[in-house]
Amino acid sequence: MAPANAGQIQGLLTTLNGKHGILGCLLVSPDGGVVSSSLPAEIDIATLGALSATLFSNNDVSIQRMNRGNLVQMTLLTDQGILHFYQVGGHYLVVLTAKNQRINLEGLIRSVEEQGSTLASMIS
Repeated sequence: MAPANAGQIQGLLTTLNGKHGILGCLLVSPDGGVVSSSLPAEIDIATLGALSATLFSNNDVSIQRMNRGNLVQMTLLTDQGILHFYQVGGHYLVVLTAKNQRINLEGLIRSVEEQGSTLASMIS
């Protein structure tokens, strides 16, 4: 990825913050490295990135073994909010919502898909 794109990617992730209750986002490489983040500083993004890549990859293998194709996106609901994962350009876009927010899940997914298209052109 070109250095010029790093700032554009950061800007794109930041534009998602606040929409549909989004707390922040991570762009994670397949090996779990964090490419970019718009999450608050108090969150351990390195650990979150590594675990997110592992989680997505393991679920992708399970989906394939069930003959259901390849995993493209997934949503996890926790007592702390939503984690939404979207595969884009060989990377994972991980979106976290803020705690105690009413979330329009359809709107969140649509926003992530739209920004994912733009993001794909930046990282390819």
